[in-house]
Amino acid sequence: MRARTAKRGDTTLFWLAMTISVIGLFYILDAGYAQSMRIGAGILPKPFIQQIFALIASVGAFFLLRNVSPENWKRFAPWGIGIAFFLLFLVEKMGTTTNEATRWLRIGPVQIQPAEFMKVAAVLYLATVLANKKDWNETWEQRKKEKTIEAAVIIPKLKRLVPGFIILFAVAMIEHEKDIGTACVVLVTGMAMFFSAPMSLKSKIIVPALLGVCLLGAVAKEPYRVSRFMVHPNRWQREHINDESFQTIHSELAMASGGVVGTGIGTGRAKHLIPATTSDFIMATIAEECGVWGPWLCLGIVGAISMRLLQLAQKAEDRFKKLFMSGVAWWIGIQACTNMLMANATIPAIGIPFPFVSAGGSSLLALWIAVAISDRLSWSTAAETAEKEVANARRRNRRGNRRTRLSGA
Repeated sequence: MRARTAKRGDTTLFWLAMTISVIGLFYILDAGYAQSMRIGAGILPKPFIQQIFALIASVGAFFLLRNVSPENWKRFAPWGIGIAFFLLFLVEKMGTTTNEATRWLRIGPVQIQPAEFMKVAAVLYLATVLANKKDWNETWEQRKKEKTIEAAVIIPKLKRLVPGFIILFAVAMIEHEKDIGTACVVLVTGMAMFFSAPMSLKSKIIVPALLGVCLLGAVAKEPYRVSRFMVHPNRWQREHINDESFQTIHSELAMASGGVVGTGIGTGRAKHLIPATTSDFIMATIAEECGVWGPWLCLGIVGAISMRLLQLAQKAEDRFKKLFMSGVAWWIGIQACTNMLMANATIPAIGIPFPFVSAGGSSLLALWIAVAISDRLSWSTAAETAEKEVANARRRNRRGNRRTRLSGA
């Protein structure tokens, strides 16, 4: 019989995620209806309808995946990142191109963005491999017995860097899709998780420096990215207003014109002008129509999710649980703050959606998968111990029955 537990998951996480997802549905409808009516598609924009189905699928995935044990998630981690790499490879070969970016993969009537699933796959993989990582100095007594410097230092060091190389390869594949925003989220989240694991001071200095160089190289690789960063400080000059800076300027204007109380729900002008009004720049409509409290509400709920994850990570005794939940917290926090900075024109547009709010079925599903795994990992330690004892007892009984059958034969 399965052990009964006093606590079965964290309801706070679920209801926070559900609340911000429903808020996102409302604002997708508000930000998208004007352009939908302009093209004759009716008052209900296509992104709104797609987001409803995505939310239903996401909640269904939540209740399904929250029953998977931590041990099974650990075993699945290498397969998970392997599947994510395979999907990214399929994008390279048969992906759908929109606005010169090939980021989507069509599977029947459904179109997915594999880079979004790489986020949760990378966090799960790093949590699994870093959970068993030992401090470099702790392994010295064993390594100093080796006869060569290669066996004692170089090869062990390279083995420790393998997870980092895997994440960098994922970042490179995502960047090649012309999706530097998602690539940056995966890169910075991975860096935060590496810092959460045992690491020497030298590595903490060298690794960020190398990653910074890689990021600058990714920007310099594409001329349009260099131009976007160079133009941004001069975005209000006449030659840039209706060109590279168009979305950024109108988003900045919308957020400024909203003031404290906003212009009123449905009265915004940004949704009539900005192409990505339901996705990357949805905060422009929220701030314009609701005032400062609109973005604060969204940031507050998303921040509460991140803080709750960090609280649960701090309480967890298992390092895998700590790393995964803190990694998801970093991912959500980094993505939300970067989107807000992009919407208010602090940084150039780099294509990052606001978690749970921006339209995007793949992003929403990936976030809910991460919440489902975190919910399962939040179960009490006593519950986990009881379930492991029951599982071990069942295995011992099966072995005993097998030996009895063999001896009888």
